[in-house]
Amino acid sequence: DTGTPMARVSRAATLGALRRPAVKQAIGIAAVAQGVMVFLMIPTPIAMIACGFGDAAASDVIRWHIVAMFAPSFFTGFLITRFGAEVIATVGLCTIVTSAVGASLGISEVHFYGSLIVLGIGWNFAFISATTLLDAAVTDAEKAAVQGFNDTFVAFISTVCAFAAGFIVADFGWFTLTLISAGVGMLALVVTVYYRPQPIHS
Repeated sequence: DTGTPMARVSRAATLGALRRPAVKQAIGIAAVAQGVMVFLMIPTPIAMIACGFGDAAASDVIRWHIVAMFAPSFFTGFLITRFGAEVIATVGLCTIVTSAVGASLGISEVHFYGSLIVLGIGWNFAFISATTLLDAAVTDAEKAAVQGFNDTFVAFISTVCAFAAGFIVADFGWFTLTLISAGVGMLALVVTVYYRPQPIHS
């Protein structure tokens, strides 16, 4: 039994929405933003302690990273309204790439603080813009189901990246982890710049 006819129609409509390019783009940006953020953030305290910094410094870097993740929310909505969600998503992905490149350039306290703060800002711009893009890409009837899939998929990517980060930093080192982060962010940035599906309006 596959459920009532209404449930089958709802599932079919949801699958149809997930095949739309604009929906896939929005979910992809959110997944990359969340995944790269977790990928870089999770092993940062371990990397800092391995580089000779104390627990207090490692905790402070994460503290400022979290501030940078949410403080821009006071004006991110205005920027999206003013310049458009795709533009701010592009800026966010570019900022994430910048943070990964910055992290790869050194292991001083300045590098850790700077890269994690920049990472938080980039995540905010990209993730909130992706949410806005997703909202514009689905109808009112599709929103609940598609948003549920989006949240589940992003959480799955986040979990995978959290486990992968520990493995990579332990076996291959911090530098390799930052290069992977930069590469994934750059790929997402290129796709976002050159692939511009049209949103729908319900």
